[in-house]
Amino acid sequence: MYNNDFRILVALQNPETEDALVSLAATVASISSGVLYLTHVLQPKEKIGHARQIALSQSATKATECGVTAQSHLLKGNNVTQIIKEAAQRWKCNMMVMGWYGDVNRQSILSSENRALTKSVEIDTLIFKNKGFHRADRVVVPTGGGPNSFMGLQVAADLANTWNAKLHVIRVARNKDYRPLDPIFERYCRQVYSDTESRLNLLGITATIEVVPDSDVVEPIVSRAKKEDFFVLGASNDWQQEEFLAGSIPDQIAFEAPCSVLMVRSKTAPNGLLSSVFFENTIRLHIKPKDKWNAISQMVDVLVEERQIPSSQRNYVLNTALDRERKSSTGIGHETAIPHAPIANLPGIIGVFAMCHEGIDFGASDGELVRYMFLLLTPQQNYQGYIPILSQIAALMRSEKIRAEVINCHTPAELTNLIKKRESVLG
Repeated sequence: MYNNDFRILVALQNPETEDALVSLAATVASISSGVLYLTHVLQPKEKIGHARQIALSQSATKATECGVTAQSHLLKGNNVTQIIKEAAQRWKCNMMVMGWYGDVNRQSILSSENRALTKSVEIDTLIFKNKGFHRADRVVVPTGGGPNSFMGLQVAADLANTWNAKLHVIRVARNKDYRPLDPIFERYCRQVYSDTESRLNLLGITATIEVVPDSDVVEPIVSRAKKEDFFVLGASNDWQQEEFLAGSIPDQIAFEAPCSVLMVRSKTAPNGLLSSVFFENTIRLHIKPKDKWNAISQMVDVLVEERQIPSSQRNYVLNTALDRERKSSTGIGHETAIPHAPIANLPGIIGVFAMCHEGIDFGASDGELVRYMFLLLTPQQNYQGYIPILSQIAALMRSEKIRAEVINCHTPAELTNLIKKRESVLG
């Protein structure tokens, strides 16, 4: 049986001073009845101090008071990164939480153990910049695009729901030559709002959206932050990129904002992820549904027909997908919709692709008819596979050229070859 609960490794640099980090990790774990592995690494010649042992034990007790299971571990070795990596593998962790205590400059970022860990340990990672952790009344998400951004929205929504807090999404429409009342730029702002709304609808998230036109990104976001807020940011790719990229926009926002900040970095999706979900036998290139409800029904029937799900689960899967669609449209614009159903104890992601040349009204925010439909059955509370694949589909179908190539595919094999080709280019 697939375990959807979080198994979170909490990398503690100093257990005596990181109560806030433990509290945050416990809050995240409580979302999905998770387990915490509180871990501190000692150097081989370093003595195990009584105070440190007590602090680590107290951290575990603090976590259990939040209603989650917690284990404390003192490990020894020269290479902290390697030891943490091996521990995460041994305990089958699917998430890591760590603190960020350095400044935002080239030297501190490139030499940080955080950066080394995120490059080495391939699991979802939350990096916490503590500026007075508390149960916030407002969770703010400055967002852009990409898999880290998608996951940031989901984590922020989960935290806001746990705290009964307001969720506020900020999107900067950036133009270095920004001029108020420019009609072309105003149109761009409307498109940015629509794109953000589509992302939230796709994830089933309700939030206030604020589009900020500006020539800069950092200043307008930081100026809107309050000390009482809690920021959630999609981490920059700098945590995995080459040295000359260190210290980019998300890093600067985290450093300058007056409130605590959580930087979210999703596990790198392997090349071929889409092609490992959408197979030739689950592709239909010429469906003719009456409406979007019938389209979803036809795609679920494909799963039954191709023995991807048992026939006994057909109505359960269909009703789950329809219930999700009733909450908000899964149309993401660009003639594309991603209806999906979160299924308990599902062992992985299952997909169907269907194309309707005539187009169907999915109630998408851009008002366009939908021709391309990706049905996904996803494990509940599984950030690891679900968020990256949503991001990949959105990125793929945003291109008008690619959509034209897709609609000109005459066989499922042509479409799978196209997906693999595009993955090799993007990967």
